[in-house]
Amino acid sequence: MRKQTGGHFYINILNFNDVVEAEEQTQKELKHSIHALDTFFSSIETYGKKYYANEFVVEKVTGSRLHMYVQTEDIQNAFSIIADISAYAFSLTDFMSSEIAKYKTLLKFSIQIGADFGRFYEFEFHSEEIEEMTTIGYPANFAAKLQNLAAKSQLNISEIMFDSLPLRQKNLFIKKNSEQIKKYEQKCYYTTNLSALTMRRNIATDLENAKDFAKRVNLTEMRASEVRKLVNFENITKKEYKKVQGIPLYADVRDFTRQFNADGSNLEEMTERTANILKSMYTVVKKRSGVHIQFQGDREQALFHDYGSYSCTKDAVIAGLEIIDAIKDQGVTVGVGQAIGTVYVTKIGARGEKDNLLLGKTVNEADSNEDEKAGKNQLVISKEIYDILRKSNPILANLFRIYDVTSYYTEKGYREYLSSCEYRQQRIANSSNSYNGAWGSYDAESVQ
Repeated sequence: MRKQTGGHFYINILNFNDVVEAEEQTQKELKHSIHALDTFFSSIETYGKKYYANEFVVEKVTGSRLHMYVQTEDIQNAFSIIADISAYAFSLTDFMSSEIAKYKTLLKFSIQIGADFGRFYEFEFHSEEIEEMTTIGYPANFAAKLQNLAAKSQLNISEIMFDSLPLRQKNLFIKKNSEQIKKYEQKCYYTTNLSALTMRRNIATDLENAKDFAKRVNLTEMRASEVRKLVNFENITKKEYKKVQGIPLYADVRDFTRQFNADGSNLEEMTERTANILKSMYTVVKKRSGVHIQFQGDREQALFHDYGSYSCTKDAVIAGLEIIDAIKDQGVTVGVGQAIGTVYVTKIGARGEKDNLLLGKTVNEADSNEDEKAGKNQLVISKEIYDILRKSNPILANLFRIYDVTSYYTEKGYREYLSSCEYRQQRIANSSNSYNGAWGSYDAESVQ
């Protein structure tokens, strides 16, 4: 772990779900969406590295969101860099829509941005299969929240960042109060339209470079192939992406950010706790034949998918239950969301194609089930998953209650599922007068 100081910011394509679902519905593929996402994020990365090579870092791509940070002790310098890159990104959305022919059939990207400044840790996660860096700390968490609160074409910054600005820059911003940031021990934030930001240079050449980047791969070179075994990201590129039937899983720790002190005074302790939580979720995913996609702060994203004669549904749902137990044992709570259907598995060029990406309507639904529906220690699954369980594993299905017309939820973990299996086995044995009390020797999960 390495301690750093700087500004975190997120650029999110606010309407990317609409972009993806529109293409998926009409083309049955996502070639244009993947290609455009690659050009957009790769061009932002190129711009940042070109002008701010010593400070600018792209942490990762998380679906439609690019997470970056600026390594500097100077908060005004951090804002200046963030504002310049944000202004370039805003100009790039117009340029791609109007000047790059292969993107004219897509909806124009609408973006939102959030930024904060403070101390954080760079944490390297190591296992036999992966090495992944993620940052842990208050500014990354709060910047993500500010991005989420930003309206279309707006930049939100924290109060600490606003207070550091000279008057001429302060005048660009409007103060906003929100109940949604109270858990971050904040009372307000500041917002401005991206169109109000001034570019520090002529970017005509940089925009033309983005067009040249888009020409490097033709849409005809891209193809989605089916899978015969568990996906291996070493064999996946923008050109060669995969199309699977599967279950994306999102697991996010609840109310954990409020335990980080805004001044960073408990950062080391919280980093260690976060690392243990991430390891716990990763271990469950791997044990249950899932594919770890990436850590997103204190959130796990994973994929379970069918291949050959293997059906992933039971393992995926049990993994969700086991994550609830594992996180509860560490004194915190988690919300988990899942959905089932077609999932596109790909990588894009930003960060040297290090980031694993899941795209498609199913991914959006799983994300929504976690983010908008799952409460503390709840697993929310789609109705389609529940219907499969009802036929194939009624004991597992019986743990769930209806949430709404599209989803079901449970607050029970894996241990309670095992208890339900044992109870049913006991009833069966008693009814046949064959019960001998030896519960330790049977496989509870095999009971249907």
